[in-house]
Amino acid sequence: MKILVLLALLLTGSTSTFAQSQRIGAYTFHKSKRNHTTTLIIRNEPFDSSKHKVAYDENIGNLVDGRRAYGAEAVPRTQIKSIEFYFDGRHIKVPRWLYSDCYNPNLEPQYVKMNFARDSKNVKVVMWGADGAGAYGVVWILRKNGQHSRYFKDAF
Repeated sequence: MKILVLLALLLTGSTSTFAQSQRIGAYTFHKSKRNHTTTLIIRNEPFDSSKHKVAYDENIGNLVDGRRAYGAEAVPRTQIKSIEFYFDGRHIKVPRWLYSDCYNPNLEPQYVKMNFARDSKNVKVVMWGADGAGAYGVVWILRKNGQHSRYFKDAF
């Protein structure tokens, strides 16, 4: 009986460890339309509060380094480390300002959707982040010419 209880505790503990480890890393998304292909690689990492100034503003909400912290109801757990975008095999730079304030991203495939625009020169990426009251949706318009933009969607 002791062995069975010990085994159950061990398996329960390792399950949550594996689930957490899957949330940190590189997530790759592909899309094709006619003769165009695109690849998006989003890397995330644990948030290190010792490298940032975390604050709260009554009008804005949670702040990190003086900017609104989307998806953070308190100190963020994770942050986007980098985004790489490839259009027809060509690497197109994605500036850090497009994602540096998006915290606790949900990068599993059901929370990230990528589609070509009608003209096939732009790609719309929708990502949902956080959960509960801090939930948000960000829409990135990634363009073949590198003139990217973004906007946020209400989660509720």
